[in-house]
Amino acid sequence: MDTPVYRRLLLALKVGIFIFMSFVIYRRLASVQSFVGSLDLFIERFSGGNIALLTLSVILMPVNWLLEATKWKILLKHSSSVTLRAALRSVLGGLSIGFATPARVGEFAGRVMFLHPGERVDGIYLSAIGGIAQSVVTFLTALFMLRFYSGEAEAFFSPYSYIGFALLAFVLIALYISFEQVVDWLHHRGLRFDNYIIDTAKTPHRNDKWLVFGTSFCRYTVYVLQYYLLLRFAGIEGRVFELISAISLVLFLQSVSPLIPLTDLTLRGGIALLVFRGCEPDMALSVFMVPVLLWIINLLLPALVGYFYILTLHADDTAQ
Repeated sequence: MDTPVYRRLLLALKVGIFIFMSFVIYRRLASVQSFVGSLDLFIERFSGGNIALLTLSVILMPVNWLLEATKWKILLKHSSSVTLRAALRSVLGGLSIGFATPARVGEFAGRVMFLHPGERVDGIYLSAIGGIAQSVVTFLTALFMLRFYSGEAEAFFSPYSYIGFALLAFVLIALYISFEQVVDWLHHRGLRFDNYIIDTAKTPHRNDKWLVFGTSFCRYTVYVLQYYLLLRFAGIEGRVFELISAISLVLFLQSVSPLIPLTDLTLRGGIALLVFRGCEPDMALSVFMVPVLLWIINLLLPALVGYFYILTLHADDTAQ
C-alpha cells in the first residue's frame, strides 16, 4: 500500500543507498591507490594495450547480466510472471543494494523489492537456488581446470583440500537438486513458520533447474572470457588453458573468501597475485589491476544503472 510512511521509508532507503554506495566506491578506489602507489602508473601500463580487447570485454558486460536476468526469470516461472525487462530491472536493482554488503548478500533483499509483496519470501528462496547453481558451476569448473594449473599457488592445495572442495561441491549439488525435499524435511522437523516457507510447487521443476544450471554455466563462461581478454589487454601472456585454469582458481577463491566491502578490491587483487605469482615481476601491477578493471566493468557500472532503477521504484511498484 502506498502510504505516506512507506513513501518516506522508501525515500530514506534511496538516499541511504546513494550515500553508502558513494562512500564504498571512494574507499575501495582509495584502497587500490594506496596499494599500487599511483594510479598514473596503472594508466601508463595499460595505455599501450589493445583497446579492442578492452572494448570486447565491456561489450560482454550486458551479455553477462542479461544471462543473469534470464536465469532469474526462469527461477520465477512458477511464482511470478515477469518479463525479461522486469527481471533485468530486478537483478540490477538488487545489485545496487548488494553492492556494499559482504559477498553481496544484500542482492537478495534488493531483488525482491521489485516483486509483489506476497511473492517476496518466495523470491528470497528462489534467489538462493540461483546462487547455489552459480556456486556449483564455479566449484566444479575450478576442480576440473586445476589439472591444467601449474602456478606457484599449487603448493597451497594438498590432496585433503581437493577432497574438501569436492565434498563441498557435492553438498551444493545435492542441495540444489533436492532443494524441495530439504525444505519439506525442515518443515516436518518443526520449522513451521508457514508464512516464511516457500511452496515447493513454486520452485523450479527438474527441466527448469537444468536450464538455470546451463544459464549459470554460460554466464560463468562469459565472465571467464572477460577476465581472459583483460589479462591479454594488460599484457599477460601464457597458454590459453593455463590462463583459464588460473582464472577459474581466482574465481573459486573469491567465492569462498569473506569479501569485506571496504577491502573487496585489494582482496580480489591479492588473490590474483597469489594465483599468478609465477608471472614476470614487472607484470605484478597488471595482475593486481585486472580484477579492479573487471569490478568496474561488471559491478560498478551495472550497479549505477541499478541505482537508477531504485530511483524509479515507487511504494506501489510491482513486477510487470
